[in-house]
Amino acid sequence: MSTRFQTILLSVVLLALLAACGTTGSGPVVVHPVEEDLPAETEVVDSGPEDLFTRDPSERSLDEVAMLTKSLSAYQPDIALEVLRSLESVPSGQLRSMIDGQSLDPEFTEWLELALQTRSLVTGGGSIPAAAKSWSDYHYGHVVGQLEFTDLVSRYKSFFPAPARVAVLLPADGGLAPAARAIRDGIISAYLEQPGNASIRFYSSGSDAASAITAYMQAVEDGATQVIGPLRAASTRALSALGNLSVPILLLNEPADELPDAPKPENAFLELENTAPERNNTVTSLTLSQTEEAAMIARSALQQDQKNALMIVANSAWGTRMETTFATAFEQGDGHILATTHFSPATSDHSNMLTELLKIDESEQRNKDLQSWLGVRLTFEPIRRDDFDFIFLAARPSEGRELKPLLRFHDTGDVPVYAMGRIFSGKVARATDQDLNGIVFPTTPWQLNTDENGRILPDSVRDGIFGDLYALGRDAWNLLPWLPLLQKDPDLEFAGNTGTLVLQADGGFYRQPAWAQFSGGQPVPYQWPQSP
Repeated sequence: MSTRFQTILLSVVLLALLAACGTTGSGPVVVHPVEEDLPAETEVVDSGPEDLFTRDPSERSLDEVAMLTKSLSAYQPDIALEVLRSLESVPSGQLRSMIDGQSLDPEFTEWLELALQTRSLVTGGGSIPAAAKSWSDYHYGHVVGQLEFTDLVSRYKSFFPAPARVAVLLPADGGLAPAARAIRDGIISAYLEQPGNASIRFYSSGSDAASAITAYMQAVEDGATQVIGPLRAASTRALSALGNLSVPILLLNEPADELPDAPKPENAFLELENTAPERNNTVTSLTLSQTEEAAMIARSALQQDQKNALMIVANSAWGTRMETTFATAFEQGDGHILATTHFSPATSDHSNMLTELLKIDESEQRNKDLQSWLGVRLTFEPIRRDDFDFIFLAARPSEGRELKPLLRFHDTGDVPVYAMGRIFSGKVARATDQDLNGIVFPTTPWQLNTDENGRILPDSVRDGIFGDLYALGRDAWNLLPWLPLLQKDPDLEFAGNTGTLVLQADGGFYRQPAWAQFSGGQPVPYQWPQSP
């Protein structure tokens, strides 16, 4: 048989094969000749879905992920999971931009939407059945239907179990012990709800940095795969300064005088300042920073186009820090502090202080001068200043109950008062807190969800003053499975008991609080008006 005839015959066979396979509709068909027919310099490359499926998800390009999605003519959970995991390297913000841009293949864009919804759902605490129905309604005909959506979310969540062995470092005695007990009880509460296959072991972090480091080393030696704590400022700084720790650690830290009233050692519990320029994935920190609260109040007021403020702050170290933080954030946003007054917590009569702040004393002096000049007695009603948009208040509950009625007496009842979160004692007291009505303040979702009669709570938080720390403990446990995903995605939000949490580049969690307003003597959810 001649070489020419062999070539023609081979061509006919190949054409027949292509014609037979051309009705699959799954894309171009690649026919690989046997290796002995290839020239020596030709390389065989297999880029089909089977090869992509064996790749590390983090190494896949978007084009490769798109190829995976095209291989799905029906729901195949393993491949669908690979698609979601491969897209984890794309931050949520970028996913939204790609979806809104409408520049990609519409079918692939649907998978981007699915990845974004799934990721947000598992960390945001939304209703999976409701999300599944919404997905199927808006994506009719997609291989992932309503039942498949629920199955896929469940499978995806299984990739993020709690660490196997968790060590918790907390002070067992001393001034921080009451706070530590509330955090401990919060951790245990969350663990009992979702224990998985994890175990928890508690260690005393002692009263100094050296003791905390020793406790960490002991936990590592005992086989811990994740550490929570410690609480004391010096201890958290000492551990974070050790560098790339062998076992990841979630630090807990809060300024000393931001804790509810309890005996505390001097200089304990200062705010954590992580100066590392780049994220260290082994060290993260979760706090209830009140300086963040003060800055958030400033930014929220500015969003309402309220740019002129009066400040009433306690004459204490805490008051000074809140004053500085609020003023700095407010003035950076082109706000103006018109006047600031300081009150002594030991004084119950603040009338003179407020008449000076509101310039009522100047109004009274003008009346006296005019009467003296005219020589007759005039009917007079003092007038307060009206050049401010709101009042910033840094006070305790008892102090707020004295100040707010006086502000109403001096004709400021229609002026917004924004207070620090500590204005709420943590326990509903309708009779005494009527005087706080109208005050808006940042709080935690956990506090707003606690009903009037209280839940079945441990003794450590039953009186309310350590409720937020209990919520902090719950968040510390619930965050652990999601730390790897939150570290990949700087835009991803975690719906926590303390607020909406976002992991920042320095390893600290930024907390968006819930907002409340006193009404009828108790906190109720508050919604800021739409910005002008």
